Amino acid sequence: MRTSSPEPKAWRCLTGPWPWLLVFAAVAAVYHRVPHHRFVNFDDPMFIFENTRVAGGLTWEGFRWAWTNKDAVLWQPLAWLGHMTVATVGGVAPAPHLVANVALHALNAGLLVVVLRRLTGRAGCSLAAGLLFAVHPVNVEVAAWASQLKTTLSTAFFLTGLLAYSQPAGRWPSLVGCGLSMLAKPMLGTFPGLLMLLDRWPLGRAPAPGAWGRWLRGHLPAVLVAAGLLAFTVLPWVAPAANDVAAMQAPDWRRLASVPVNIVASLGLYVWPVDLAVFYEERLGHSPLQVLAAVALLAGISGLGWRWRHTRPELLLGWGWFLLLILPSSGVLRAGQHAVADRYLYVPGIGLLLMGVWTVARTGLMSRVAWLPATATILTAGLLGWQAHRQADYWADSVALWQRVADVASASATTHQNLGNALLTAGRWQEAETELQAAARLEPDNPRAHLNLAIIAHQTGRIAEAVTLAERARVCAPRDARVLSTLGSLLDEVGRTGEGLRLLEEAVRLDPRLPEAQLNLGVLLAKSGQLARAEVCFEQALRLRPGDPSAVANLNLVRRQRQAERTKTD
Repeated sequence: MRTSSPEPKAWRCLTGPWPWLLVFAAVAAVYHRVPHHRFVNFDDPMFIFENTRVAGGLTWEGFRWAWTNKDAVLWQPLAWLGHMTVATVGGVAPAPHLVANVALHALNAGLLVVVLRRLTGRAGCSLAAGLLFAVHPVNVEVAAWASQLKTTLSTAFFLTGLLAYSQPAGRWPSLVGCGLSMLAKPMLGTFPGLLMLLDRWPLGRAPAPGAWGRWLRGHLPAVLVAAGLLAFTVLPWVAPAANDVAAMQAPDWRRLASVPVNIVASLGLYVWPVDLAVFYEERLGHSPLQVLAAVALLAGISGLGWRWRHTRPELLLGWGWFLLLILPSSGVLRAGQHAVADRYLYVPGIGLLLMGVWTVARTGLMSRVAWLPATATILTAGLLGWQAHRQADYWADSVALWQRVADVASASATTHQNLGNALLTAGRWQEAETELQAAARLEPDNPRAHLNLAIIAHQTGRIAEAVTLAERARVCAPRDARVLSTLGSLLDEVGRTGEGLRLLEEAVRLDPRLPEAQLNLGVLLAKSGQLARAEVCFEQALRLRPGDPSAVANLNLVRRQRQAERTKTD
């Protein structure tokens, strides 16, 4: 059952290093400018450059933290260790992290060629699918975003697991690979279903009549591994993460009704990859007609795959691959304010490529004209690669990234806020204020929008307005350490030093690892004559943010003052 039609001899020479070289060249052509990009303000601060444990590289303390922390929405220890490894080798500059991610994407494309050829025995189709995976515009979000190391690393383990599963004695090694994949990013928890589909075609391991019980028992270890890791990794069901990332939310009926609509939207993104953006706001409350139309489309494609399961088995495998692997990220469980994202299609989209490439290869013209398959592959890869190259440029920095979202997606508070934050960091205060005001109008209880508006007001000399805006942010988030730290510092400037000191002490208590809070508290303690406590705060700020010039200057000043006091006492 592995080969459904003869393969042109021209394709059969594609052995050895040639598929890898072609795939790597395609990735290099699309992503050669990515190493010059900057970090973006979406996840990169939390995962890399503001995370002191990651910045510290691979240490025993960091290793232990990677397996025990609850700082992110999901438990993903191998992702943390991957970032720490890159930081150990190249530091926290953007280039090493971006190069590592693009390199893993190239590795995944090469592995995909090997896996599909091992499974199906078709070298040409496998190379075509690998090339299209390498240059598909939807995959730019994963390859060009430093924080998505978790996705590329998870996929590398997953494909290695499938490679092992293609061997007669590879069941247990495949569980190791798939288990490691879930430890990097627990979004492939439905992989046991995919293994069952592979048993039918192309591996030909489907059970004979009367042997279903033994076959299902053989897959029980995979089900237990997936279920156990899923139960353990979704930490927010036990303790929601106390950071800017929205905690996982239990499914409700409106969200469940949106699942088929989200799957169809994801299918559309992959088939017609234009106007792509990093954020598509989640829409709930779809009309019954929309939901029924989505269900009908999905059921219709599924029905065709089942009907042609004997004559065109690649349709059932590819469609099942897509549905099974997209399901966990289609809104059943939710992290953040979106249920559709390009990055969610990185592995599920392989199933669509398998459907398309193998179906085209079946056409009579492709079999009769020797040069046509290669030409079609090159033209398609060229068009997709050109679009992907343009898409990668939108990841150059935070301003370009969020301006792209504002240009192609509907207005949302998240888009305005992130674009405003990026403009604020770039020093474009007037434009930032406009965007943040729009975010505050759309989402009046958004503490970050009010807080950053307060920062802009302070920078432009409107101190009283800055205090008012920071107090509004505190009403929205009374236990947010960053809000309390900023408000405490502002209150000191308007003469309310005692109140400001109390807020800063509360901020440090809530989040002792926030360097701004330690620094601001140290300044007020020094002003009130509590030099010993101020010195401790500045030292902690330096540990959290090594080399910070403000912390260094304040620490040296306090130490000189303490030394002068000791000299005077002596």
